[in-house]
Amino acid sequence: MDKPIIYQLLPRLWGNKDTDNVKRGSLESNGTGKFSDIDSPSLEYIKWLGCTHVWYTGIIRHATKTDSAGCTASHPQSVKGEAGSPYAITDYYDVNPYLADRPDERMAEFAALVKRTHEAGLKVIMDFVPNHVARDYGTVAGREMSDDEKRMSLGAGDDTSVHWSPDNDFFYYPGTELRLPNEDGFNSECNSLKSGDYGREYRIIPSWIVEKLRANPEEYDRYASFLSPYRENPPKATGNAYTPTPGINDWYETVKINYCDTHTKTWDKMLAVLEFWIERGVDGFRCDMVELVPPQFFQWAIGRIKDRYPDVIFIAEVYKKDLYKKYIREVGFDFLYDKSGLYDTLRTVVSTNIDATGMPLELWQSARGITRNWQYLGDIQPYMLNFLENHDEQRFASDFFGKEAGNTFAPLYVSLCLNRAAFMIYAGEELGERGMDEEGFSGRDGRTSIFDWWSPLSMRELRRIISSGLYLDENAEWPEEMSSKKKFFRRFTGILRFAAKDAAVSSGTTYDLCYCNASSEGFDIDRHFAFMRDSGDETLLFAVNFSENEAKMKLSIPAHAFEWLGMQITDGLNPSVPIEVTVPPMDGAVITLCQ
Repeated sequence: MDKPIIYQLLPRLWGNKDTDNVKRGSLESNGTGKFSDIDSPSLEYIKWLGCTHVWYTGIIRHATKTDSAGCTASHPQSVKGEAGSPYAITDYYDVNPYLADRPDERMAEFAALVKRTHEAGLKVIMDFVPNHVARDYGTVAGREMSDDEKRMSLGAGDDTSVHWSPDNDFFYYPGTELRLPNEDGFNSECNSLKSGDYGREYRIIPSWIVEKLRANPEEYDRYASFLSPYRENPPKATGNAYTPTPGINDWYETVKINYCDTHTKTWDKMLAVLEFWIERGVDGFRCDMVELVPPQFFQWAIGRIKDRYPDVIFIAEVYKKDLYKKYIREVGFDFLYDKSGLYDTLRTVVSTNIDATGMPLELWQSARGITRNWQYLGDIQPYMLNFLENHDEQRFASDFFGKEAGNTFAPLYVSLCLNRAAFMIYAGEELGERGMDEEGFSGRDGRTSIFDWWSPLSMRELRRIISSGLYLDENAEWPEEMSSKKKFFRRFTGILRFAAKDAAVSSGTTYDLCYCNASSEGFDIDRHFAFMRDSGDETLLFAVNFSENEAKMKLSIPAHAFEWLGMQITDGLNPSVPIEVTVPPMDGAVITLCQ
């Protein structure tokens, strides 16, 4: 497979047309996108970008504080945000009712989305969350389970009198009490509501309950099940911590699934989840927090799936670079996040130059780290997934990272074009989404909230661009209030489309030019980066400038590069003649050397 390009979007955010965003607002006040909003024009746009796959994030049914749109509200103390985390799964075999126009027909509407996606020439990726589920997994009403599903449900038949058993799906703490980290705040909010004090900010109790009690304070007892502390008997281990008393920074809204390093019934239950969604047309899975699950399970499950469905792909969210080769060569993943490698390197280089341009750089802050990571990866580079944004990371244009969208292009050229690795774009990135809204649970943290009902400005702007076909006409006039973003959008999407179509970038060989230009005129090895991509029919030179000053480089191409890439020496292109390249601040340039 040549370079895959993945478009990540949260359907809840993508199609949300509501513009009256209210901090910690309810679904009724802030709205939500639907499956139907990801219509054929939307998919045609994503295909136009050069993308090959769409990662639909937040599809599988998860815990929420909402009791409308077909949803059953979970206890508010065990839910993060008003909408809830997409990674606190309540039912592996269902989709979120709020995403459907007709909640009772949500699976049919999801099937229609899969069909539309395939008809647009794109493949479907969804999350597989194997390490943890919501605290109330399997108890949320919403659909009738078959006898087989009940038997295969996590926790069915567990011996809760012991902490651990290979036959249990969860870890238990008999004789103890669960205490969630927000309990004191929750009790305080409950007491305020009960006393009729509505002047405070309610962070835990869902907004719809607050509004109902404001209108009818005497109905407090009606909501008693939501207004007393959440209890588990016995408590279960939390998703990332073996404890019945998780901290505020733990995944306290989830419980950890029990895996052994040898085959158990839990393995069979999780394999069944994968098979269920593959049979409904899903082409691949982004596997959440892989390193918290025994690799033996994934090796077995991926092997079983590949035997029956060889084209299904598996993407691993991993962070330990020393395990990269293991997860590819032994476990069998198709792609791995290179978060701890190239992403962290580029983030450090960008942040350092923006915040301290002109200051001496330490080795770990230098653009030399790009070469080090490239050399470290070696022949596993085609198995990486590169990105500048995803739902876990701060938006590039936020105050916490690149400061403004225009600084994107230097790291984009490297992340997208350096090697054959897959690349991921996060919806809104192409318009410079800043993630600086204060939506609710997470505060103003530079991320687009995955926990709250919201309508990001960039999503609303994208819908206007798509529905009007503006993106198809280079010369089209944009609405005045969006005109400042047109230049960035055209440049970003142009680079993306070029990378998707150009053989040298999508499948060619890489040659790093930094080692032979450390002393070249105008080249700063700590703030500049240069490389070539070659397809056999075409050779491209990329020069990247991470500083705030224009760079006028004289780049040499060594004789070894001509030999290695099979380039022909000519009067105008030879090792003795430096190539002059001018690169604007925080930008890159591409030169075609030969075709």
